[in-house]
This record gives sequence, structure tokens and C-alpha cells, in this order.
Amino acid sequence: MRKFFKKKINKEKQEQTHTLYKRAFYTIGILIIYHFLSYVAIPGVDSKAMLKAAQSESLTMLSMFSGGSFSSFSIMSMGVTAYVTAQIIVQLLQSNVIPKLTEWSKQGQTGREKLNQLIRVITLVLGFVQSIGITAGINSISGYHFLIDNSIRNYVLIGLLLTAGTFIAMWMGDLITENGLGNGVSVIISTGIIAQWPSVVHKFMKSITKHGHVKYPVLGMMVIGIIVLVAFIVWFNQSERRLPIQYARRETLTGSESFLPLKIDVPGVVPIIFASSILAIPQTILMMFSRFSTKTWYKVLANFFTLNTTSGIIIYGVLIIIFTYVYSSIQIDPEKLAENFQRQEAYIPGVYPGMPTSVYIQELLNCLALPGSMFLMIISVVPLVISKNLASDLQVGITGSSLLIVVGVITEIVRQINGLRVKTEYKGFLNSHFTFTE
Repeated sequence: MRKFFKKKINKEKQEQTHTLYKRAFYTIGILIIYHFLSYVAIPGVDSKAMLKAAQSESLTMLSMFSGGSFSSFSIMSMGVTAYVTAQIIVQLLQSNVIPKLTEWSKQGQTGREKLNQLIRVITLVLGFVQSIGITAGINSISGYHFLIDNSIRNYVLIGLLLTAGTFIAMWMGDLITENGLGNGVSVIISTGIIAQWPSVVHKFMKSITKHGHVKYPVLGMMVIGIIVLVAFIVWFNQSERRLPIQYARRETLTGSESFLPLKIDVPGVVPIIFASSILAIPQTILMMFSRFSTKTWYKVLANFFTLNTTSGIIIYGVLIIIFTYVYSSIQIDPEKLAENFQRQEAYIPGVYPGMPTSVYIQELLNCLALPGSMFLMIISVVPLVISKNLASDLQVGITGSSLLIVVGVITEIVRQINGLRVKTEYKGFLNSHFTFTE
């Protein structure tokens, strides 16, 4: 009998390994296809003019946080930026802002399908408008030499192609989420960030090289700083506040206490992505009016919304803090959580069920949002300040934000792999210790 169960467990472990390999290769395959598509150029543009415009800060930020790239003007240049923005907009609106959307959010699978459809519609509109805006901005920066044909028809055609690329990126992200490892959209964004790291390293080395000699103390400090930063990000991502839970009519078999784990950084990297998207909007608009770059009003606005100035860095930090507080309550709805507790006859010790529980959870989320927002803000802002003092490239400055996204995605993938392993081991344990009958 033992040999039988041993063989069965070994077979299940082999199936688990096969599943993990299958998911890993599937994810890699989708990313390779995505990478190849990023070389499918948009017709009717001058590539030389594009190289000049690619140095624009708004395009640098969009490239870093969208999974796309503007080093070459391809159908995938927009990445998933419009989709991410649409998701966040809908999640904000369904949080008791628009009653209809709030109602949909409580309708289970049917409501989720309606919300997903709305997200796609908003993505279509945002993607098309943003595509035309960026195209017009690049054309303006290049002195109207970027487009071979400056007709409205050509603008619309390019807008449609870039928007189609966004929907292809969305579809690939969904495929990774369903059949691969990690959240598809996050994986696409993180791989886009990793793809630009060689360029970041090259620009940083160039900034610390003088007369052919590398400043090794600065290089050593940077390497140590990155190692410490990664370790800190991993530690903070794993940190959680355990909320004790008790049940009125249920006792645990092991005698251990039940608890609800709440991450210290509840919203994850969403505040960073949203803050960068908000800052990219005025930068994109300013690109369209670059012919007025000598005017005072243009210089004031450009200085205000750039991450190479003190004012821009402060605005970026404040936006991150605001969105951390706002999105914490969206990620975990205190009222819905309190209702679920009542349904399951669960309660928090020392707190009355119902509204008092909801208020208590909201206060707890506000408390967690303080260290969470400080964590995100410090990691995002400090590298920008260092980069500003070193007169380095913006790509080097946003390394902290990009590291946070990549480490977060890798941590989530590792957690998913461990979850699949535990599931298989638990199943094997049950099969080896219990006999199930129909």
C-alpha cells in the first residue's frame, strides 16, 4: 500500500514539474513574440527624426512604465499604458463614485464582465487619443519632418495602428495570466523595463567616466546601493500586518489562530505607474506645442512637470502618496470585507460586527498607507535626486521605480510557483493519509 501511494505522489510531483515548465515556457514564448512584434515599424515615418524625439522625457517615462518602446516607432510602442490607466480609472469610479459601476462590482462574474467591457472601451478611446497626441508631439519636436505625410488621414491611420498594438499587448497579457506565470500586464511592463537596462547602465557609466577614467568609488557605491535597495524591496514586499479573526461557531482543528494577512504596501506598484502616467499627460501635451519652446509660459510648465527638476520630483512624490492612500481602500473594500465577516460568522476580537468593523479596517488601512506610501515615495524619489545631482540621464533616475516593479513581479511569480507546489503536496498528503469514498 505504501509503495502504491509513493508512486502516486511521485507521479503528482512529476505532473507539477511538467505544469511549471509548461507555464514558464508559455510565458517566455509569448514574450518572445511580443519582442518580435516591437520591430514591426509603423509606415510613413522618418526613423532618423524618431531617434531625436526618443530623448523626450515623456517618451522615456512611457517606455519605462508601459512595456512599450519609442526607440523605434513600432505598433507595440504604446505598450499597455492606456489599458493600465483605464483599469485604474474604472476602479476609482466603482468605489462609490458612480452607483452603476458600484452595483456591477457586486454582481460577481456578470458584473466583472461588464466592467472588463467598459475598461476595453475606455482603453480604445484613451489609446487612440494618446497615440495621435504622441505622434503629433514627435512630429512637432522634429520640426514636422517625422511624418512623411502630415494629412489627417495619416494621423488617424497611425493612431489606429498604435491602438491595435495596445489591444494586442492586452491580449498577450491575458494569455500569460491564464496560462503562464504571473500577472500578464505586469510581466510585460517588467520585461520592457529589463530590456532597457543595458541602455541605462551604458548612460550611467558614461556619466561617471571622465577623461577615460571611471570613478570607481561612485560605481561601487551604486552597486552596493542597488543590492541594498533590492533586499529592502523584497523585505518590505513580504512584510504584513496580521489581523486576528475569530469564528462564532467554528474551531480550528489545529488550535492555531486564524488571521487575515494585510500587506504593508497594500496597493503594490500601482501608485507609481499611475503617478508617472499623470505626469506624462502634460508632458505629451507640451510635446505638441514644442514650437513655443522659447516662450516663458512653455519653459515654466516644462520645468514644473519634468522629473529633472525639484518641483517635478516633489509633485511626483506627492502623487505617489495620494494614490497610495486612495488605492489602498480600493484594493481592500472595508464595507465588503465587513459584510463577508458577518456572512461567515467571523469577527475581529474587541470590535463589533458590521459598521464598527468596517470603520476599524478603514483606520487600519490608513495606518498601513503611511509606511507604504513613504516606502514607495522614498524608493522612487531618492534615485531621482541622486541622478539630478550627478547630472545623469532620466532613465538612471527612475531606476528605483523600475526596480520596485521588476522585484514585485518576480516575487509574485515565486509566490505563484510555491502555491502550485503546496497545492500538489497537499493533494498528495490527503491521498496518502485518507481513503475517499463516493
